[in-house]
Amino acid sequence: MPSKAKYIGWALTVFAAVFAYLYFLGGRPDFFKVKVFALASAYIETRYLAVIQTNLLDELAAVLFIVGYTVCAFSKEKEEKEAYDMLRIKALINSLLFTLGLWVLSFLLIYGMFIFPVSIVMFIVFLLGYRLLFRIYIYKFRKNINLD
Repeated sequence: MPSKAKYIGWALTVFAAVFAYLYFLGGRPDFFKVKVFALASAYIETRYLAVIQTNLLDELAAVLFIVGYTVCAFSKEKEEKEAYDMLRIKALINSLLFTLGLWVLSFLLIYGMFIFPVSIVMFIVFLLGYRLLFRIYIYKFRKNINLD
């Protein structure tokens, strides 16, 4: 994605934070209560292929964060260099390996229903890990260039 796409990604991420705040600490405004079609729903009763009423704040927060942060993570740099493609691949592989290791460890240490929310968080851990590793690799690359 082009470098300027980061602005859109960060804006979506900020909206995600606002929606998460409203959901967890802001009293869940009634404006976000809507009827939606659900493949599966498990609140008081389990229902399949049904229209349900829900507060969309948590879903909006999750989707906007994932989309926004993905756009940020995979956007090009302002001053893109050829070597960055290899740094991206290295960050992608190392983030994947770290996330998989953490996920396996989670299955060995977390039991019962709690493993499901932990598993959901793993994609976010992957994105954050990728972005962090890529930034570290760019920093080291630039530092090595300046030493030469």
